[in-house]
Amino acid sequence: MKVALLSGGTGGARLATGLAAILPPDDLSIIANTGDDEEFWGLLVSPDVDAILYRLAGVFNDVTGFGVRNDTFHAQSMLGLLGEQTWFQLGDRDIGMHLLRASLLRGGMRLTEAVAHLAQGFGIGVSVFPMSDDPVRTRITTDSGELSMQEWFVGQRCAPAVRGLRLAGIESARPAPEAVTAVRGADAVIIGPSNPLLSVDPILAVLGDELDRERVTVVSPVVGGRSLKGPTVSMLRDMGEEATALGVARRYAGTAATIVIDRDDWAMLEPIRALGMHALVDDTVMDGAAGEVRLAASLLHALMGVE
Repeated sequence: MKVALLSGGTGGARLATGLAAILPPDDLSIIANTGDDEEFWGLLVSPDVDAILYRLAGVFNDVTGFGVRNDTFHAQSMLGLLGEQTWFQLGDRDIGMHLLRASLLRGGMRLTEAVAHLAQGFGIGVSVFPMSDDPVRTRITTDSGELSMQEWFVGQRCAPAVRGLRLAGIESARPAPEAVTAVRGADAVIIGPSNPLLSVDPILAVLGDELDRERVTVVSPVVGGRSLKGPTVSMLRDMGEEATALGVARRYAGTAATIVIDRDDWAMLEPIRALGMHALVDDTVMDGAAGEVRLAASLLHALMGVE
């Protein structure tokens, strides 16, 4: 089964590692959100792409939730000493990758090509594609003004209520050709358990027209009315949406024919099916590497039986 996974940098990235442990490399493509990207000191930082690469390479820092395990921060300390703002933490090894990506881009590579070069350097066999080679930046409207995604998420620690979102650059952005080929050729397109507003909407904004609803499955990022990590539930509520598995189903009913919900949300099974969606129930909480593989295997098995 050929699978294309649409992914952010947390739940989707964890599912990516589970799928990569099961599927042959040629059968898995991961399409990453780049709406969170931002430049720091002339370096393009792509948090969701980087989290996927680091997880697949086995070097992700699960303790901090970002960057490389056992990294040091000497460069960041020097920047602080020189009076620079250091609210966005970049480790030394992390900076090494950003330096290489910046050099590749300056040398004329498309972002997709640069990411492929990095993946090859890590020894990653599956394909990882950014959603677009064109810059798209998520901007968040708050009561105190508009912030970049990283200013809001990291700098402000998600504290200001979200009043609106804007995708700067979306009008001229085109999907990466490799991402288009991946979703068109996939037997199943899976939307990972990622934040619908921050991680998935930007991907769908550039790639949504290429999706065949009958081949799309979404894994709910909301379990029992809570998000396991990150501000998904609070953001949905701020935006006036129902922050439940049923609310997630309503949001994706026009995009995905199938949704996977957690056992804690069993009571929502029939209301979801009333939306015209297949609804699968599973243990969607991934505890460690074993949990990632378990969910990936269960999901693949279930999708083979979905008519």
